[in-house]
Amino acid sequence: MNIAKIILISLILVTSCKSKLDNKLTDTIDEKITWSELDEFPSVKECNSLNDSNLIRECFESFLSDHLLEKIDLSNVIIKNPINDTVTISLLINNSGKVTISKKNIPENIILNIPNFEILLDNSVDLLPIVLPATKTNLGVSVNSKFDLPIIIRSK
Repeated sequence: MNIAKIILISLILVTSCKSKLDNKLTDTIDEKITWSELDEFPSVKECNSLNDSNLIRECFESFLSDHLLEKIDLSNVIIKNPINDTVTISLLINNSGKVTISKKNIPENIILNIPNFEILLDNSVDLLPIVLPATKTNLGVSVNSKFDLPIIIRSK
């Protein structure tokens, strides 16, 4: 009977100590996850030679925009009505450098005039090269990152 009491009290003590340790570990991890100016944005080799992090980010966003617009194949699309609208996509760059769409906002006007635009957009993102992922410098690890990218669609 005494052994059962000792085991029960030991389990209660171990469980309560463990929960306190888990909370402290979570607090420490949350502090490390905040983005600092020393952390590195995702990039490509063409942008890595720049010294300023804002310039690297602008260069990377331009790279993504240029490649997406180059890869979206609208050559066989016949547009009956003029379009002047903006598609907004959220791109996820995983810790391996693979780019995928996590969210897209395609205006109704574009969907009506280019019914297969979403497929063309998905295909163009699939054709993007692997990029250099974001890096948390204080941890020394590659991390996932997300970019919101506007794409302006204009036709005459």
